Amino acid sequence: MDAWDDAAWRGGAQERLAARVEELVAAWRSVRVPVIAVSNEVGSGVVPPTTAGRRFRDELGRLNTRIAAESEEVVLVVAGQVLPLRRPQG
Repeated sequence: MDAWDDAAWRGGAQERLAARVEELVAAWRSVRVPVIAVSNEVGSGVVPPTTAGRRFRDELGRLNTRIAAESEEVVLVVAGQVLPLRRPQG
């Protein structure tokens, strides 16, 4: 998917990406066995110099937020240190 290109984004890539994110979040929500997702935290560094880079950063951040909201446990790993953001209930 060439979603990051400005013309593609205006030409429907934004809607296609949103639909794919919804599919992924629904699949994540429906899984009944332990699953681990690993993703970059791209919003904590240098601001990308391009529109495409900023768009990717923002959309990945939104996806990470959505998956985290549907997860029982969420951790952030920084410099090899595990920082719990959410622990399982009970």
